[in-house]
Amino acid sequence: MHALHAVNRIPSMGILSLRNIWRTMAAALLAVVFIGFVLWLIRPRFDVSEVRERVLSSIQSEASESFLVTGSLELTATSTVEDTRYLFPPPMRLNLGTTRATVRLPGRVTYGFDARVLKPENIAIAPDGHVQVTIPPLAVFSVEPRLLEMEVQTDVGWARTYAGSGQEATQAALALAQDILRLQAETYIEENTQPRINTASALETLLRPVLVAADVRSPRFSFQIGPHLVMPPGG
Repeated sequence: MHALHAVNRIPSMGILSLRNIWRTMAAALLAVVFIGFVLWLIRPRFDVSEVRERVLSSIQSEASESFLVTGSLELTATSTVEDTRYLFPPPMRLNLGTTRATVRLPGRVTYGFDARVLKPENIAIAPDGHVQVTIPPLAVFSVEPRLLEMEVQTDVGWARTYAGSGQEATQAALALAQDILRLQAETYIEENTQPRINTASALETLLRPVLVAADVRSPRFSFQIGPHLVMPPGG
């Protein structure tokens, strides 16, 4: 009688699975190294301090007499001046009439900021090319009244003359209207965010080619337009 011997064979599947795991890990490691090498090659190669200086010099070179104009407003001011004259003191005082001049004056006001107040600390540049600019306080640059479109209404008192009190009242009303134009512009700039948004857009248009020329690839901008208000990239 022949004895039957059973031979147990060790499966090779476990060894193959272990080899596959090592191969996968090695491939993943090579991929990470390759990606890191590529990122190193395409890393930003600009000097932050140099780029910041270029930004400042570009803004200051664009500024007329150190003031960079970034926007304008179309406004209309209305002013009225009255002048009453009397003859003789009280109680015999005689009213010679009241001369009244009303001026309606449209005009264009430009605004921006003094480039001299913009300092390096107002400009932050991250290694990835993200640029954040803190916008300085805005101010009125010029008030340009449209005198050809001005409307004037003058009423002269019964004992007064247009050549005298009439012209005096008209000139006073015109000067007052110009002051009102400036005051309206200053109030609008102080109380509204749109002028600062316009300023941010103007700065982005000005600075983008400067940064591209300084080897900043695809620069992104954000602007601090208020104490707690930031205009994000593309905002």
